[in-house]
Amino acid sequence: MLISYIEKNGRNKVKVTLADGSWFGISARDWRAFGSEAGEEIEDRILKKLYQEYMLPKAKLRALNLLKVRDRSHKELFQRLKMDGYPDEVVEQAIQYVDSYHYVDDARFARNYIEYKGRTKSRRELEYELSSKGIDLRALSESDEGLELPEDRETIRHLIRKRWGEIPAPEDKEKQRMTRYLARRGFKGGDILSVYKDLGI
Repeated sequence: MLISYIEKNGRNKVKVTLADGSWFGISARDWRAFGSEAGEEIEDRILKKLYQEYMLPKAKLRALNLLKVRDRSHKELFQRLKMDGYPDEVVEQAIQYVDSYHYVDDARFARNYIEYKGRTKSRRELEYELSSKGIDLRALSESDEGLELPEDRETIRHLIRKRWGEIPAPEDKEKQRMTRYLARRGFKGGDILSVYKDLGI
């Protein structure tokens, strides 16, 4: 594989871009051990050695440290390691490593996410946000009996009481403001009006 160019990437790292457009980051010290320059060919076996002996141990450690900070979905972890400059092959193996210890679990991630944010967001918004993290919430809820989605009308009631108290008596402008607030969070107009009716507002 031809090395297209090499550039500094931070204080002690370099970014190596290959002819196929792929790239990876590596410490300048480790790269000097290979002695390759831009425009030179790097043999597949050397590239494999670079990935396995130099980059994979660091990618595993990086994945563990990222998961210590907070729980992440598989997709989030993959994207974060890619941002750090690890090639796909290394990223996939690093994720397989942490996955073997159950350190990354999309079902657990989704349950915790819903528990933390389910009282302020609609099912539609939860589905959208989790989808962006690589989780199909509908499919997961069908296969995971422990995953319970909040009912939108109950969430609307919670948000209204949080804003107005147990016996809300809002003015029209305040009610309109609340309606827009709920709509922006993905709640359906019919559900909003139904809760208003139930609460007598």
